[in-house]
Amino acid sequence: MITQRVYIRRAVSVIIALLLIVLLPLPAAKAEGEVLLHCFSLGKADSFAIVTGEGTVLIDCGESGQGDIILEWLKQQGIDRIDTLIITHFDKDHVGGAAKVLKKIPVSRVLQSNSPKDSKEYRKYLSALALAGLEAETVREELTFTLGDAAFTVYPPERESYAKDPSNNSSLVTAMRHGECSFLFTGDAESGRLQELVEEKLGQFDFLQVPHHGVWQTQLISLLNMVQPEAAVITSSEKEPEDQATVSLLEKVAGQILLTREGEVDILSDGSSLSVCQEIFAAAA
Repeated sequence: MITQRVYIRRAVSVIIALLLIVLLPLPAAKAEGEVLLHCFSLGKADSFAIVTGEGTVLIDCGESGQGDIILEWLKQQGIDRIDTLIITHFDKDHVGGAAKVLKKIPVSRVLQSNSPKDSKEYRKYLSALALAGLEAETVREELTFTLGDAAFTVYPPERESYAKDPSNNSSLVTAMRHGECSFLFTGDAESGRLQELVEEKLGQFDFLQVPHHGVWQTQLISLLNMVQPEAAVITSSEKEPEDQATVSLLEKVAGQILLTREGEVDILSDGSSLSVCQEIFAAAA
């Protein structure tokens, strides 16, 4: 079951909208046993913070320059360390902000994809790891860990390389279960990787991070028929919006569709149901 709270604040300028974000942060998980998922609004880029009573997991770090946004939100929530950082793959809109995060906040563990992709952002990430004295774990076998009441499973790609879209198809996929509530994060998985997930029969999830920013791909049909999410989040931007075919499919199988280009999203799990909160900024008429 999902409880939805949508806040719409009309801003006469971008400056006022930014002030509202600073002055009115969305609430973090406070009650014992709750888990908070925060979906950052970073345009067509990914970052998700999962906050439990015992610590924090961060999945991806957006683009270069967006690490500061992530760090500011963590600071607002009183979070001073990251227990596990997961880099799903090495496209710049997923690894770009990782160097800043690694330099500015202690990170206990880093999990990464098996498909390096050379770029300025990737090299900065490697340098930041070295400066922090960390060695990332390349996930090649199914990996599980717990943090408080939340249980995580990280699914690696089944191949060392893919002929088509090798970086996206090498995305790590993360499942989180908190009591009766379940979450699935798919990175930029494309058809080859999505087929693996369907064949693995992962089952139904209450929350789905829609793969690859909502880009349409036929394998989404099988994935969504399997997952049947109550809430689906798409990370996209006004300049690079999600494909309408993806939205049309989601309207048939998902209970609720949330677009981060309309505002950041908080989803709170008490272990039996989800509460969804999105703060939407709209231009004044």
